[in-house]
Amino acid sequence: MVALAVWMAWSRTMLATVGLGLIIGGAIGNAIDRFLYGAVVDFALFHVEIAGKTWNWYVFNIADAAIVAGVAALLYDSFLGVPAAKAP
Repeated sequence: MVALAVWMAWSRTMLATVGLGLIIGGAIGNAIDRFLYGAVVDFALFHVEIAGKTWNWYVFNIADAAIVAGVAALLYDSFLGVPAAKAP
């Protein structure tokens, strides 16, 4: 996490900074769960009821979702973000 924090301090784009923050926050959340409960706790179950039938969608850990969103932001910034300036 220290290396990610240093990378975040040197980051030049807001998207990369937010992505790294999400990754660090998710890692801290998972570490707290491991320390307090001995395992990572699942937090959310999304479900929709349509015409009397219930559709359940993943039980997942919000910290893991933050890590995935952060990695997606970094990938987007790396491949499709603002191109680096060329040296003269």
